[in-house]
Amino acid sequence: MNKKPVMFRLVCSLVVIAIFAFAIYPLEPLDFYSTLQEFSSPRVDQELSPEAQAEAKKKMDDKLIETIKLAKQIEIDDKTYPSIAIEKAASKLGTDLTQYVVVKGASGNRDIISFIKMKASSSIRLGIDLNGGVEFLLEVIPATELTDNKGKPIELDFDQQREAAIEVLRNRLESENIFEAEITPIGEKFVSLKVPTTSKDEIENIRKLLMMSARLEFRAVHPNNSALVKSFLNDPLKFKYPSGYVKMEMAKTDSKQSENERVFFVKNRIAMRGKNNIAEAFPTLDNFGQRMIILRFTSSGSEKFAKITTELAPQAAGQRGQALGIVLDGKLYSAPSVNEPITGGSAQITGSFSREEAGRISKALVSGNLPKMKIEAMFETDPTLGAQAVTAGTRAGIIGLIAVVIFMIVYYMRAGVVASFAVAVNIVLIMGFMATFRATLTLPGIAGIILTIGMAVDANVLIFERIREELLKGKNLLTSIDLGYSRAFITIFDANITTLFVALILMWQGSGPIKGFAVTLAIGIVTSMFTSLFLTRVIFDLIGRFFSFKGMRMMQVFKTPKFNFLGMRNITLFISISLIALAVVLAGVKGVNALGIDFTGGARITYNYEVTNGEKPTVGEITKILDKNGYESKISYKQSLLGDDNQEKLEVQLRERNASDNDNSISLKAKVKTLIESSNSAIKLTSGSETSLGGLIGMQFAISAMIAMVLAIIGIIIYISLRFEFAFAIASIIALLHDITIATGLFLLSSYLIPGSSGELSLPVIAALLTIMGYSLNDTIVVFDRIREDLTLIKDKSYKEIINISINQTLSRTVLTSVTTLIVLVSLYLAGVVAINDFVLVMIIGVVVGTYSSIFIASPIIAVWHKRIGANLK
Repeated sequence: MNKKPVMFRLVCSLVVIAIFAFAIYPLEPLDFYSTLQEFSSPRVDQELSPEAQAEAKKKMDDKLIETIKLAKQIEIDDKTYPSIAIEKAASKLGTDLTQYVVVKGASGNRDIISFIKMKASSSIRLGIDLNGGVEFLLEVIPATELTDNKGKPIELDFDQQREAAIEVLRNRLESENIFEAEITPIGEKFVSLKVPTTSKDEIENIRKLLMMSARLEFRAVHPNNSALVKSFLNDPLKFKYPSGYVKMEMAKTDSKQSENERVFFVKNRIAMRGKNNIAEAFPTLDNFGQRMIILRFTSSGSEKFAKITTELAPQAAGQRGQALGIVLDGKLYSAPSVNEPITGGSAQITGSFSREEAGRISKALVSGNLPKMKIEAMFETDPTLGAQAVTAGTRAGIIGLIAVVIFMIVYYMRAGVVASFAVAVNIVLIMGFMATFRATLTLPGIAGIILTIGMAVDANVLIFERIREELLKGKNLLTSIDLGYSRAFITIFDANITTLFVALILMWQGSGPIKGFAVTLAIGIVTSMFTSLFLTRVIFDLIGRFFSFKGMRMMQVFKTPKFNFLGMRNITLFISISLIALAVVLAGVKGVNALGIDFTGGARITYNYEVTNGEKPTVGEITKILDKNGYESKISYKQSLLGDDNQEKLEVQLRERNASDNDNSISLKAKVKTLIESSNSAIKLTSGSETSLGGLIGMQFAISAMIAMVLAIIGIIIYISLRFEFAFAIASIIALLHDITIATGLFLLSSYLIPGSSGELSLPVIAALLTIMGYSLNDTIVVFDRIREDLTLIKDKSYKEIINISINQTLSRTVLTSVTTLIVLVSLYLAGVVAINDFVLVMIIGVVVGTYSSIFIASPIIAVWHKRIGANLK
């Protein structure tokens, strides 16, 4: 039995589970005003008598109720959000919310409102595909730059500006832990941004983030600023502005601050921009409790800033330094005097910031500055998978997990109950982690969870099979459990750490959905290691302490397998080469048609619609109709959030594959309208508008994804070489590329063989392929670990025989892990949810191919590398 105190470990386990289980609350957004009242505790003068305190408290409660009542009315009248409404109401009635809610470091109402927004939001943000969200239609206003010689404005390439804006938008949202936004160029001058949200107030927060250009500028202040300000204030109409300077005024931060102290004449010419010069920005408080933003410059930025401040600093003793204006988005925040050159590579921005505003500005400065944009429209969108698809998929996933639990209990009996409990706890911990780090749960995220659940089951299977081996050697139960855990630990550690390493690289270099997938995968790996190595061990130790079990009954598929897997290498090599060749041929034949709308873009048609009778058709039904007639499509229902246009709309994003109707005299929007209405009499479409649609995957996104994948492969080679040897690393990479290539090829082939399969690469398919990458690694490492162990234990067998023995020893684990993972995936596929069929199909193919490669591809490569097949080890 483990010698560490079992009760202490039990308490630790329960505390961890309780913390993350509690973090999941609330799953749904809470009412903002009710949350404000819940956290409200009026602060009254404690020196008053009890009666006076009670009366003062009642007056404050009444004032808060009055403020909330006014806020609700403002929310209706202005069609705004609770956070904005309560700020307006509090300002109008003079309500100081800091006297009601205690928040450390709060300096005003906006800090309290930010705190209540956080407490009222739901714990887990669901992605656009699962829960819908909000769409911002942004007009990008072309920027110009002045030439250095004649000062004439020159227009910059608009497409490059828009592509850069998309990447800045993505960076800003990622700073808020929103990795799953859909950002696409629309038409000639627009960008469509779809974001998952947890509350109406979060929409306003995102809107502010988008409208902040974050153009930081440092401008020299006129050396005679005081005299100029005095002259200007004496007679503004007759004042003559100095050439090359413009008047700017800081916001009033102190009631005693005079206008003389707030007006500055700053140079038109910008001494230094924040763009590409800021490495880090973060909010903090100074010694007087005033909020400010600290800037850390890049190396080149530090050099520029040092040069500027050297020029502005006093040039001789007794002189006063010139002031440097700090301008953000055209607003002067501060203008400190430069008393000496600043060479430390930092600066600060002071102002009357709320905590939320300071944080938002800091993140925007680091993510880069946006070109000027205007919100043309805002829409609330339904789930892109469709509500029925989400419900059906969830139900199928639950059924699949229940089937896994039943399978584990039937096969491993008492130990299966422990493993099933560990899997349930693992899911709770994953959700708790996601809530804690404000991660977004999407379809690709669910792929990561499925993989980690499979890895959690796999870890338990590894442990149980090791325990079985020790029991068969005649050891007692407690000793077998102890040895089983200790010998399985290194295998579980290597398999999980290798996959975690890949996840961390994808988080570091990836962006958008790739980073979102990596976050979920990393969380799942950590939780699965905790439940399989720590939690289940605690349970077995408790069983050993309080019960007198003598053995651990289990079923066994392969009792003493002795398959000659390496003997089949010529056959399997032929099969693999044929499948890889098929994949290459199919990719060549399909060409651009192998890429889905996420890559290629297409057209976006938006209709107003009315439901004339019955219910409106589901997203899945419309998708089937268009697919049947040769159009790849993504469907969503949405409603405007701006202006008086409350008409519900149907959005159709589509790309023509092999449309049956080739009549070019009829517009695309008319064809689509006819197809939808003729197949469903319940809906009437009107006022269709059509525009071009760019791909979700832009050039920068593709480059970052490729860099992430290359770095991940290099990382795998380094880690496995250190833990095993270089031959094992090369074999792992070949097996990984083998699996992804064949899975892709078979998926492309599925469009010809399986009804409903598109056979086109999309973001969900990419997520599935990334999952296959993790699964393949995990499977291969387990086999390699046993080979490494057997090479040290078995001295009288040839290299070929040792590899065969190792594969046979892990065969039960390999098959069982694949079966449990496939149970969940097949349940999802049989649910018939059109929107996720491609995703699930790729996963199914990947699990089968990954299992095949860990047995028939990776291990023979090691044997060939060493050239030792048939040779005795000495």
